[in-house]
Amino acid sequence: MSAKPIIEQLKRLCVLHEHLLTLSEEKTEALKAGKTKELSNILTKEQKYIQAIGQTEDDRIKATSTFLGYSENNTISACIAKTSGSEKEELEQLYEALSNVLGHLKEVNEMNRQLTRDALQFISISYDMLVPKENHFNYSKSIKAELPKSSRMKLFDSKA
Repeated sequence: MSAKPIIEQLKRLCVLHEHLLTLSEEKTEALKAGKTKELSNILTKEQKYIQAIGQTEDDRIKATSTFLGYSENNTISACIAKTSGSEKEELEQLYEALSNVLGHLKEVNEMNRQLTRDALQFISISYDMLVPKENHFNYSKSIKAELPKSSRMKLFDSKA
């Protein structure tokens, strides 16, 4: 059995992840510049790529499962072990390329997460500085403590 369907799915996954990486790098620049409209557009595009990646990954799993005979270990490594020759080399190259793109994507997403967190902290601090704190006009514990014990309501009547 040929590994061509798996190779095609891996190629498509690599391309989709590279596009997602490009969008993530654009998102980093938009976060740094504070361009919210551009950021919103990027997030919409990202969702489309994530959906396409999910569908392609499902197709890859089906192809891998068919190739490996529906075993529980439906990994690319298992496919590499089962193939030989040029298909094995191509699978290894695609596996390496996809791993590299995913590693870089993880780094960029971590930076974006930190930038987003920092921006939200700045907004929170700015908001706290602009909005005055409320004075509490409720009864406080100090007033309750000054009441004599006999005037407090008892929950249970011990003489009953």
